Amino acid sequence: MARALLVAAALAAGLGATQALGETFPQRPVTLIVPFPAGSATDAVARKVGEGLQRHLGQGFIVENKAGADGIIAARQVAGAAPDGYTLLITTNTTHAANPSIYRQLPYDPKKDFAPIGGIIRIPYMLAVRADFPASDFAGFLKAAKAANPPLSYGSGNTGGRASGELLKSLLGFDMVNVPYRGTPQAMTDLIGGRIDVFFPDPASALGMVQEKRFKVLAVTGPKRIASLPELPTLMELGVRDFNIVAWVAAFAPAGTPQPVVQKLNTALNTLLREPEMIAFVNQIGSEILSTSPAELGTFVEEDARRWVDLVEIAKIERK
Repeated sequence: MARALLVAAALAAGLGATQALGETFPQRPVTLIVPFPAGSATDAVARKVGEGLQRHLGQGFIVENKAGADGIIAARQVAGAAPDGYTLLITTNTTHAANPSIYRQLPYDPKKDFAPIGGIIRIPYMLAVRADFPASDFAGFLKAAKAANPPLSYGSGNTGGRASGELLKSLLGFDMVNVPYRGTPQAMTDLIGGRIDVFFPDPASALGMVQEKRFKVLAVTGPKRIASLPELPTLMELGVRDFNIVAWVAAFAPAGTPQPVVQKLNTALNTLLREPEMIAFVNQIGSEILSTSPAELGTFVEEDARRWVDLVEIAKIERK
């Protein structure tokens, strides 16, 4: 009886300590690891989220870019970090949904090594071509792509862009050569410079360049048009059936992070996503809010990972 009382007291003390940790968190700056370079959509969103969380939680949120290897470098770092809420991953479908279908082996497990915090945004890609490309609409692009000898080149700064290129050529029966980049900014620089023919940028990174006519945009990869570019049709509207590739950005902590800390971060994040300024920012970059609970985010990622299994097969993406 006495031993049972001691065990119960110890459990109660542990629960109280965990709850207290949630109440006092954070007591020092939090690092947001981003798996893509500065200037990418994920980087811009992470910095906006960091500013908002700093207002809500009273500590600094520092963005650290760890680009390369399709996000594997950043994901591995956060998976191995202390599970205390002070190192978070602001990432995309690349690391948590696409990579498991593209890589035969990963140095992290998207499900077992992370605690979901919450979704942030969903964002489509755009089909873009260099400014001097000999076509200004999708029909002209398709004709030029089928006639190109040697084949057109397309840049990819993430797995969503890679899948968009591979799926398009697979569905429509032409060839393009993939040129991989560490991130969107580098690929967009080469598109502007005419060193590649085609790229699939996200609106957050590309809207300014589109407005300056540094390159041409022909279509959207998602299921609906972008509010900030309403004249730009979707590929599905143009007859490319079932072409629906949309990226997402979300926040994760290392597995084992105390639940009160996860919940406090989720509450602050969702409060931020309801603010008019944040909503306006998300609309401005051609995105939509993806507000979830931690459990909802976990389910969402699992469903998207299953979709990527089919997408990789349809697009004939060779596993690494």
